[in-house]
Amino acid sequence: MEPAEYRVWVRAPDHVRPVDGVSYDAVPTEYLKPPSPVQEALGPRRPSGWVLTRAGGRGPGRGGVVHAVDCEAAPAGAPVLPLERALDAAEQPGVRLCSLCGAAAELDPVLKGFDHGFG
Repeated sequence: MEPAEYRVWVRAPDHVRPVDGVSYDAVPTEYLKPPSPVQEALGPRRPSGWVLTRAGGRGPGRGGVVHAVDCEAAPAGAPVLPLERALDAAEQPGVRLCSLCGAAAELDPVLKGFDHGFG
């Protein structure tokens, strides 16, 4: 077992209550800055980057799948690709974009042009 530090943001008394007779004077507290209005409106940001899962064999759909880094179907430990390399990979025959994580929705407009389908 290794000692570790854990930090949490709690709102008293919603999440915690003091124990009667216990002094909390020695407990370190650090007030966290509240999120900005922009962060509150947009929510948490997705990690940047893309991952390519290579598929074996030949033929359509066998080239691989481009996933967002945080996709459940993305392989753990796969190298993270920047946008340009992910687009290059997506243009290769047999490579498709994952629809589970939204890679298809995010990268298709870049590959096909933003005006495609909005005529």
